[in-house]
Amino acid sequence: MTLGVLALLTIGVVVVFFTPMLGVRSVRIEGTRVLDPSRVREVAAIERGTPMVRVDRSEVLRRVNGISRIDSTTVRLSLPATVVIGVEERRPVMYTGTSKGFRLVDDEAVGFATVTERPSDLPELRLGPEQRTKRVRMAAVTAVTALDGKTLDQVRAVSVETGTGAPRVRMSLTRGRDVEWGGTGESGRKAAILPVLLTRPGEVYDVTSPELPTVS
Repeated sequence: MTLGVLALLTIGVVVVFFTPMLGVRSVRIEGTRVLDPSRVREVAAIERGTPMVRVDRSEVLRRVNGISRIDSTTVRLSLPATVVIGVEERRPVMYTGTSKGFRLVDDEAVGFATVTERPSDLPELRLGPEQRTKRVRMAAVTAVTALDGKTLDQVRAVSVETGTGAPRVRMSLTRGRDVEWGGTGESGRKAAILPVLLTRPGEVYDVTSPELPTVS
């Protein structure tokens, strides 16, 4: 290798790794729905001018995933000078009341954000102080997420009976109707049967045993 070639290689390494010539000029945020992209950009903390090859994507992922509303994150480099951060926000499926407001709960039973106004488009999860565990929340989530949209729109509140056995779910619907859902087993069958039952007049719709559903 000649001295000239070696010098060119050395210059190339310096340019790529240690100068802003191939540095970050912009950070683009994709996928936000509720979050302000500027907040994601701030948390990512990628300094302008950082050489692209020195951007620590693992560290950026760790920082951004620390935002409670975010479920998953991707980071990629878009040459010549843009870092693209893609996020998927958690989507609430219900909420539970707290002393500070209304806590949103996603489809993994994770409480991820507190809002001051009661969500009008979500069912309320009603739990006692001793019931505020992920296992209990997951029982309610399993039932609610099995429902089709039309049935879900009729659900106003969900409660969970706990004791020595498995959690048992109960739903309060519009027009004073209740659904005895029972345990989380056979949720698909229960969800398929319930819309048919709801076409019948009644106050309590019991799908605890989906092979023998009742209306009373």
